[in-house]
Amino acid sequence: MSQLSDDETLSKARAVYAVLLQDAFKRSPVGRIAEWVQAGKAPAAQALRDAGLTTQSTDPERAAELRLARKPFTRTWGFSIPCAEAIGVLSRMGPLVEIGAGSGYWSALLRNAGLDVIATDAKAEGDIGYGFQAGRFCPVEPLSGDAAVRAYPDRDVFCSWPTEGSAWALAAVRAMPVGRRLALIGEPRGGVTGTSGLHRYLETRFELLGSVVIPQFPTIKDGFFVYRRIR
Repeated sequence: MSQLSDDETLSKARAVYAVLLQDAFKRSPVGRIAEWVQAGKAPAAQALRDAGLTTQSTDPERAAELRLARKPFTRTWGFSIPCAEAIGVLSRMGPLVEIGAGSGYWSALLRNAGLDVIATDAKAEGDIGYGFQAGRFCPVEPLSGDAAVRAYPDRDVFCSWPTEGSAWALAAVRAMPVGRRLALIGEPRGGVTGTSGLHRYLETRFELLGSVVIPQFPTIKDGFFVYRRIR
């Protein structure tokens, strides 16, 4: 009986792991996100958090499974989990321009919820670098963050998970006119979104209008914040 080569063994192991990830995703509370996007609706944040989607998960086995589920989620969709409360806040803003839209899943969901939103990203098609495809769920205009803000100065700005260590989000908020609002999903200063410069600029040139406690994958600390530029 012939033995498998190292390459064949590795390929089989990867295939098994891929199935494991997909099974974890399908069983998870975000396994029906395609339905949420199509319907323009998402569950309440507390219902998702009660199902384990919280950074402070107290069930180690459940947390481990949700960390597995996060991998296919981020590779297909993006990094933040939609919820009814976030959609509600965004519906009271707008019209909106989303910057760094990535796969376009947030803009697709919001459009299906009846919101006026334009999706933009510096890369509007193809592999965006995180495993998912730009514009997969919604057409994306090829505009960098600051170019999008300047192109649509009368729209409030939405941004989910600005790239860690990259200055594009800072450039975008610098371009926002006084009075415009920003809805931002990301981690606090020192986290894995944006830069210290972005946080410092928001602290000195914007006022915080409110926040939403959103669902989170275990160990992830993102939140939903609404700001208005005041100077």
